[in-house]
Parts: sequence; structure tokens; C-alpha cells
Amino acid sequence: MIIVKSFLYTIKHYLKKYLPARFWLAGPLALLLSIVIMAGASIWLPHGEEHLYNLVFPVMLFPLIWGVCFFYPLLEPSVKRATVVMFSLLLVNIAIIGFSVFL
Repeated sequence: MIIVKSFLYTIKHYLKKYLPARFWLAGPLALLLSIVIMAGASIWLPHGEEHLYNLVFPVMLFPLIWGVCFFYPLLEPSVKRATVVMFSLLLVNIAIIGFSVFL
């Protein structure tokens, strides 16, 4: 009985501590990151014939990009690492978009 109470207390403490962070990482930030990656991918993907591949592939791959951005913070054991990885990807793609617009 003591083991069950200890296990339930551990789960309750874990959910109270980490669930809000994982919600924000897997929810709004995942959507924002996938949109920014899709916009940045049109810049760093090769143009191909008639300059269409860099525009069509990010739009076609958007569900896959969003799925990876959604499930990564949920499956990553360390919330801090998921936060660092997602924000660094966001900043890198924003920098790529900014340099292409302003230079």
C-alpha cells in the first residue's frame, strides 16, 4: 500500500511540475515553429526546375514538420533540452528569414 501511495504521489508531482511546460512546447510553440520552419525551408531548399520545388515541398511536408515538432517535447525525457532545441530551431529559422528579407 505504501508503494502505491508513493507511486501516485510521484506521478502527481511530475504532472504538476512538467505538464504545463510540455503543453506550451507541444501546443502553440510547435505550431509556431512548424510555420517558421516551413517559411524558412523555402529559402534553404534547392530551387530545382522552374523554381517550384522550394515552394511546394515545405507546404507538402508541413504535416510531417508539425508532427515532429508536436511529439518531440512530449517524448523527450528532459524538458529543458526540448525547450533549448525548439527555441534554437526557431531562432535559426527566424535568422535565415530575416537575412533573406533584409539583405
